[in-house]
Amino acid sequence: GSMATLDQVVKGAPAPGTSLDQVAAAYANPPHATAPAHDANDRLAALKTPRPPHLVADPTSLLPSSPPQIYLNLLIMEASLRSQYLTLRARRRQNSFVLSLLSVWILFFSYLLWLRPRDDGNGIGGSQYWLVDTVQKLCFITGVVTALLFWATGQWERGVRWPRRWIAVANRGLRGMNAKIVVLRGPWWQELANWAAFVRPFSGGLWGGETGGSSYHFISLAPADNTSSTNKKSDAVADGRPRHRIVEDGKEYAEEDIAGGGDYIKLLLLPKPFTPDFRENWELYRQEYWERENERRAELRQRVRLRQRQIARDEGGWLWWTGWRGWKRARGIAGRAAADVEKSGHGHAHA
Repeated sequence: GSMATLDQVVKGAPAPGTSLDQVAAAYANPPHATAPAHDANDRLAALKTPRPPHLVADPTSLLPSSPPQIYLNLLIMEASLRSQYLTLRARRRQNSFVLSLLSVWILFFSYLLWLRPRDDGNGIGGSQYWLVDTVQKLCFITGVVTALLFWATGQWERGVRWPRRWIAVANRGLRGMNAKIVVLRGPWWQELANWAAFVRPFSGGLWGGETGGSSYHFISLAPADNTSSTNKKSDAVADGRPRHRIVEDGKEYAEEDIAGGGDYIKLLLLPKPFTPDFRENWELYRQEYWERENERRAELRQRVRLRQRQIARDEGGWLWWTGWRGWKRARGIAGRAAADVEKSGHGHAHA
């Protein structure tokens, strides 16, 4: 047989002098331990259907220290770190936007009170009208007090300072695991477009909605149109293991995360404790997984967007493109269409 790689031999190798064929044979036919003379569960064990042995090509790949299991755990950890990063980034953007508006507010009224030439020609700053001058001073004091409260209540620490320090703190904790995370940044125009999409009204970013690192929706497992090959192809969610499943009106829905992943942060292994082959295999494993996963999630997002656009047209009429959803939604009364989209206790959209 072919020789195993160095990492596979070191991590999870059998005892010295034992071949892989012997390990596979022992795994397929485990030795039976001697049963006690009398056990109350003897009849219960006899009633159970014996499970056929599941043969594995390489038994060492099931050990916690084997490279496949290590790659899987690294991928799970990277997904968790990515969700935290996106959540903190959204929080930082929200607070940065508020602070930007507050800074413009304070600077504008500071200019009116101390730098703007007076209309009556008597120096600079203030207004010749008592009421206007009082309102300007009140607005300036309000902005200053709001800025002080923003800092005193800890919102600056939670919303701006901590999200900026999170990468350094996380890497300090990952140093003991001989790993670190790096942020994958695109060109400046792409970052600017992301900011514009974040502050756009009804986008779910600045104005509320899905600002975290995940976007869970209930995706229909059955294709909506049997003649549509696109819907059939998009039902690949049924092949995986969704977090939750519900059945309503004879249709089965699976909860799936459709947020784009693998394009924001990356988990790197330090070169000193790991061999080049081990790090190269991890890069290939991660790249192949996210290529397939991003393609699947893109198809699911397309289905969700088409469904949301259809519901928006039904509820908002000719103003659907502005985000308007009718007077019933504005008054907090859910209509029939909203019942198809929002589920009590879940708040996820069906597609």
